[in-house]
Amino acid sequence: MQLDLLLYNYMRIALELVPKTLDSFLEESKMHINNFPKIIGINIPELRSVEIKSFGASEHLLKNSVPAIPHFRLIDRTLEDLEGLIEKLIALGLKQTLLISGDPPLDPQGFVPSGIKAPQAIKHIKTKFPQLKVYAGQDPHRQSFKKELDYCKEKLDCGADGFFTQPYFSEGLLNQWLEHLPNTEMWIGLSPVTVKSRNYWETVNQVVFPPNFKFDLEGNCIVDRRLLTLIEAAGKDAYLMPFTTSTDKYLHALRMF
Repeated sequence: MQLDLLLYNYMRIALELVPKTLDSFLEESKMHINNFPKIIGINIPELRSVEIKSFGASEHLLKNSVPAIPHFRLIDRTLEDLEGLIEKLIALGLKQTLLISGDPPLDPQGFVPSGIKAPQAIKHIKTKFPQLKVYAGQDPHRQSFKKELDYCKEKLDCGADGFFTQPYFSEGLLNQWLEHLPNTEMWIGLSPVTVKSRNYWETVNQVVFPPNFKFDLEGNCIVDRRLLTLIEAAGKDAYLMPFTTSTDKYLHALRMF
């Protein structure tokens, strides 16, 4: 119980939700923020499969005084488009955003990527809006440790304020990254993985799960509570992504609030 109390005192939580309709998204966001005071903002991913994109969902939240953290996929837009969208959201109270490179569509026929790279976009947006917190992505799974660390340092050199990470599933891997980025603002990703979603994480995100990892809610939360202890001790924050699990069940199972 003392560990739980320690976690509650300092760590901030960002919660990722996917909008289905604007009204239901607003209602769900308000409910979770009101019920779980450690949640300081709603992360809004930009998914090809979802009709409501991060700009529209963020605009709706901000107009209703709900803190939003939109993700912007760079592969789909020009710097001028990105700048225009962010400027409109800043006028509504936007404080922070996440810029990610993004993947091409599964059927790339007729698709023309923008060619914009994350370091380029970060530098441009920080120059235009120095008061805005601009975060980059960090992925411990997609490439070698050295390549990813060098890429992180390149983003920091271009003005990134810190990182929102892909989910971690191992204390050892998280400790390695915490050791190499001790003074960097990081929102460490956590996400429950079920038997059904395991294949996605292993094939698309290249995750190697620890031996004896349990693909159920209880097993996930045992690991995540250990990771949260490390996150808190390192002075970092947490970024929760309950994609395939009930958000309420996951938050309560973590016993965080």
